[in-house]
Amino acid sequence: MMMLMTSMLGCAACSSDGASKEAADVSENDNVPTDFQIQYTTPVPSEFFQAATQQGTIELVEYDSKDYTQSSRPATRKPAYVYVPYGYDPSKQYDVIYLLHGWTGVAEEYFLGRSGSSRTGLVHIFDNLIQRGLCRPFIAVSPTWDKDNRSKDWGESTREAAVFSQEYVNDLIPAVETRYSTYLAEATPEGILASRAHRAIGGFSLGSITTWYVFEQAFPYSRMYLPMSGDNWSQGMYGGAYYPDATAKFLADLVNASNYKNDFYVWYAVGTEDVRIDQTHNQALAMAKLTGTFNSSNFSYHMKEGGRHDFYAVWEFCYHALQFFFPANEASAVRSVKRESVATGRAYTLGGMLASGGRGIQIIDGKKIIK
Repeated sequence: MMMLMTSMLGCAACSSDGASKEAADVSENDNVPTDFQIQYTTPVPSEFFQAATQQGTIELVEYDSKDYTQSSRPATRKPAYVYVPYGYDPSKQYDVIYLLHGWTGVAEEYFLGRSGSSRTGLVHIFDNLIQRGLCRPFIAVSPTWDKDNRSKDWGESTREAAVFSQEYVNDLIPAVETRYSTYLAEATPEGILASRAHRAIGGFSLGSITTWYVFEQAFPYSRMYLPMSGDNWSQGMYGGAYYPDATAKFLADLVNASNYKNDFYVWYAVGTEDVRIDQTHNQALAMAKLTGTFNSSNFSYHMKEGGRHDFYAVWEFCYHALQFFFPANEASAVRSVKRESVATGRAYTLGGMLASGGRGIQIIDGKKIIK
């Protein structure tokens, strides 16, 4: 099943468009800070793919939306699949992450596979992260940027992805976060802004590009971003590959014009053998040059050694990013990097615990180190 899903995603998430253009050489990024580090992820432990004894549930939420690609805005009815953690307690509040599939994908595939009938490795990872105390309980949502949840051609898909941010803020967040016990007090733009610290959005391939559209068009409404194997297209299709410096400057200008320029985090990732490495790598290094905007307090770049354009990479990135976004011993996400650097000469985990040694991401003297 894992091999089948990997093959499906590997084929579905790519496009042949743009193959005739020559991308920038990934080694030709000058002026990257000398202390900037690409953080290589480690494999998900095999036991995390086994069924946990404390399993969350997968629920279908259907909600009213619109076809935002048309000026007449015809109504649509859309699905979103929601992971609800084991022991869900409506008297408590939960953080939420939205995860977007790639091209030709459907809403159910992240959690239930293409058949919609079996729990995927990603769900097992969620369960085990929470049961083993590596993450506090969270809600995960797998929606679709597609107006009718079916595979379609590249052109129509990219048009739908480009306007998904409107649905995300107007329809999806209110539908999900009022149904479950989250930090959203009221389903208004003001309420969504007030609860942004407890909201993350990410995606893979065209889902990553959609995540960058959300960053570009609705930056204030989510504090945490997890784009995987895809770039921002503000400067044109595949702008991260062909126009990385202009793309990075556009994103920096957008952030600096916001009231939340000091309160966000981008956890950017790609595999070293991914067919979309130029898009991601060039943009990441260009962003790293703009240290006044993107630095260790709000930006990190991660690579899976040998990682390809498939579910294995998605699972590995989510395994690491979720521990960073929703650490078990943090009341609010993404504050550990600054706080853990207090004690000099000692190593800490991203969750704030003293590190016992061995491999992994650690904080040593205020810097994130890969061992």
